[in-house]
Amino acid sequence: MKKSDYLKIFLVVLVLAAGITVKDSAVVKQYLPVLLAQVQSLESEEVTPLPQAEAKQPASQKADKLADGILLITALDVGQGDSILVQTRDKNILIDSGERKEASKLLEKLEDNKVEQLDMLVATHPHADHIGGMKAVLNRFLVKQVYDSGQSYKTKMYGDFRAQVEKDAIPFEVLRGGQEIAVNEMVKLKVLSPRELYKGTASDANNNSLVLRLEYDDFSMLLTGDIQAAVEEDLLKNCPQDLAAQVLKVAHHGSKTSSINEFLAAVRPKVAIISSGNGNKYNHPSPEVVRRLNDLQADVFNTAVCGDVIIKSNGKTCDITVEKFYDEQQMKAA
Repeated sequence: MKKSDYLKIFLVVLVLAAGITVKDSAVVKQYLPVLLAQVQSLESEEVTPLPQAEAKQPASQKADKLADGILLITALDVGQGDSILVQTRDKNILIDSGERKEASKLLEKLEDNKVEQLDMLVATHPHADHIGGMKAVLNRFLVKQVYDSGQSYKTKMYGDFRAQVEKDAIPFEVLRGGQEIAVNEMVKLKVLSPRELYKGTASDANNNSLVLRLEYDDFSMLLTGDIQAAVEEDLLKNCPQDLAAQVLKVAHHGSKTSSINEFLAAVRPKVAIISSGNGNKYNHPSPEVVRRLNDLQADVFNTAVCGDVIIKSNGKTCDITVEKFYDEQQMKAA
């Protein structure tokens, strides 16, 4: 049997297989003309090699540049940890970086979101599930400014992070309640807590988390780190006017230590985002916290089920999309 006969058989099998799987298969469109030409060339004893298939790059969720006037916030799925990317047309801000073991996943997600440099890197508090990926981020991207809560609580991981900041001579600032950071002429971050470091609470490290309010015209999002009930009570006393927000990053991964009824009622979120890992050992989020949010008729999104949660706002309204398909039963189970 001639080579051209073998190729004809392969061509028939290819077409039949494509017909079974996908109509107007891209494979057939790509290779059918080439194969036909090769059959002809083989029969005339002139062999034309098949082209090398091009490696396909993963499709990005985002355009190369955001449109003017658009604020994009992505709660990144980094397992049992927090990492939130805030983007405008000309600025990238990363708040927390998840666990160290998820660092490569975080870097991939940042690159998929067209991040080339970070204008601000914020560490809400020095727990491993919030700062574990910081050193990897510093090693991969140009970082222009670093902020944290200035806790005396030290770990080797936090020490490595701070040492890298100092080595790279990156501007560093400790934030306190009452400060404001301008992202651009329209978007700002207000620091609500801590006004001074807490001492003697159930968890000082968690309670000294930076609490940030992201504002853009009529849109607002409250980011609460891992604060617990004691800080929520202080926020209700000290700055109740700053708590109402369309979107809430639920405190401490939805733990029962946080999200008291009075605090949630003051925030009145339309959307609540919980960052947690699938099947995590802490059983986050607490069913009680989820019930409280449901009672307020908030739409609850859990990264353990939804993957990345993407919020897009024009300063008036916001749209929510998720990375993964899920159903109500999956959300309840998580």
